[in-house]
Amino acid sequence: MYLPMVERLRVRGAALVSIAPIWLPDWIVASQLGLGPLARRTARAVARVWREGGRRPLIVVGHSAGGILARLAVSPVPYRGYGTGVGDAVGAIVTLGTPHRVAAPAAQGGAGRWRRRGQDSGADAAAFLRANLPVERLAPRTATITVASTHVPGRPRAGEDRPLRHAFAGSMYAAMLGEAARDGYGDGLIPTESALLEGATQVTLPDVVHGQLGGGPWYGSDGAIDAWWPVALAAWREALAARAGADDAGRAADRAPQENRPEDPPVV
Repeated sequence: MYLPMVERLRVRGAALVSIAPIWLPDWIVASQLGLGPLARRTARAVARVWREGGRRPLIVVGHSAGGILARLAVSPVPYRGYGTGVGDAVGAIVTLGTPHRVAAPAAQGGAGRWRRRGQDSGADAAAFLRANLPVERLAPRTATITVASTHVPGRPRAGEDRPLRHAFAGSMYAAMLGEAARDGYGDGLIPTESALLEGATQVTLPDVVHGQLGGGPWYGSDGAIDAWWPVALAAWREALAARAGADDAGRAADRAPQENRPEDPPVV
């Protein structure tokens, strides 16, 4: 499903684009066992692509819960006993429609009945990241860009030709952030305020839905990429420049000279 997006990033100048080896059955298992195993697999994939790309810091793009996995992968603190810690291999993290904030069940009222086990797993991981890996801890060596949408209101508007889509979106927003979120906006699955991370560079798109099957342009469509990719590229280059200019003689001695050249094309 992500192959068209891979080609779009290559056309826009990425030197190498790889997809993490995570499949739909893996997400089903993770909904029962938690995200720890997938976070470790993500970290290993990042390390492999980092080596293949000449040991230059990557741009890691995570869609939906994949954005949580991307952040867990760079955490120096093991998540639920699963070691990750590949922060030096990542120059920028881009999250697309990622639920960075999920309210506790008690705060969700009647909407809590719509919660799924997978949401609970994601909420646990998001809480871990809030406590252990604020964006400021990664900066300036690793930039964080969060991308959200305001396309789908949670309640049908007058004259709306697809009221059921909005009713479903509202139930998802309320299940994630509480009943008040039903009156808000999002991408049809993730409310806007959940997908924008405090301290990160924030990009809000007015016209995309959550995924490839949502019936319209999504975060990986050409127009959306044209909105967030230049922002991500600029932030990645700033992070590489910060690394190159850091007063850290020990690390500089171990780092390949080409690793931190911002003018080189990125690996994703």
